[in-house]
Amino acid sequence: MVLTLGALLVLLSSPMCEGFGMSRVTLPLKASSASRSVSVSPAAGRRMGGAAGGLRMQVWSNEQAVQEYKDYLSGDAPEATVDGPAVIVGGNGRIGSFLREKGMGEDIVVGRGGDIPIEMPNVGVEFPVYVCVPEDEVESVIRSCPKEKVDDLVFVQGGNIEMLLKKYGLCGNENTQAVLNFNIMSVGARPQNLLVDMGPDSFGETKYAGETVICGKWADALLARLERAGIVGKKLFHRDWRRHMMERMVFQSVVHLVGTLHDGVSIGEVGKFYPGEVEDMIYQINGALRGSLALTLLYGVEERFFALAENSNIEWMPTKVENFKWRNGVIYAISKQAMDIGFDDPCSMHSEYLQYGKDKGWITCDLEPYNPYGTS
Repeated sequence: MVLTLGALLVLLSSPMCEGFGMSRVTLPLKASSASRSVSVSPAAGRRMGGAAGGLRMQVWSNEQAVQEYKDYLSGDAPEATVDGPAVIVGGNGRIGSFLREKGMGEDIVVGRGGDIPIEMPNVGVEFPVYVCVPEDEVESVIRSCPKEKVDDLVFVQGGNIEMLLKKYGLCGNENTQAVLNFNIMSVGARPQNLLVDMGPDSFGETKYAGETVICGKWADALLARLERAGIVGKKLFHRDWRRHMMERMVFQSVVHLVGTLHDGVSIGEVGKFYPGEVEDMIYQINGALRGSLALTLLYGVEERFFALAENSNIEWMPTKVENFKWRNGVIYAISKQAMDIGFDDPCSMHSEYLQYGKDKGWITCDLEPYNPYGTS
């Protein structure tokens, strides 16, 4: 049977697609028993902007996944890198100090705004450059980096910097990026792993939440440093790594937003008392990601969210909407893009929660979606 593009889009937007890992379970948005009374429009309780709404915005694909598999079968996949001397930009912060401590003692630390060397003694030109600065400073590091070393930059930021990296062509399979799912509370402190063993799946394989995953050229070198600290991670193709990165962003955005509107309760309390709101918001956001970024969160995302929220290393932490540009701001940008061209907000619940929290003074950051081309 041959399907035209139009027929394919109709099929993708139909309920039939729910049989392929996209279950549709209706959970009503319940009134909060917390001291803050959350009042949003009825639209916030409805799952709007699913696959159909997103597909109207834009549809695109690429052949990267097929090419990666062909390379793997033919033996053309990139060779594994080994850990060795490296340059660490911002090496005196929590992550930078940690990576330096787990290195071989031959790393070069470059301060923020410092010059990144093209060569290292006894090493030559092949070495990673770990970018251990906040998201707002990443662009200045990229701009000041010698062109010979741009492809050796290793990004370890906690927020979603994909749009920024795409601006400079640094978001491909060869570029090294990491989702580091562990906490370091202070410089020199021992890392607290966020990995959660969720038991076996239906095939007997162990399921995990909060995995540390890395993609790109220097993934193996970084994994070696993490292993010395007892942090287990894995190397992925960029296509698969991207899903983990987006899942972390959605977790940070949704859990903290829902918690902020309920007296800033802890992460664990959000999972325990407000699971319906979390699941409803995830459903809308997942549909928007499919339509706008050609990405679907991995099956079982809700289960992983609640397992991670119970992790003893973070369950006690209070919730707060912060780092907006690199978390909630990415989702809000998708909403604004849709509305600017006349479509409904595909993440209406997320947008209305943001606006309600802003109106009440519980959210203090500016609700401006991030545009990497608007400030340069």
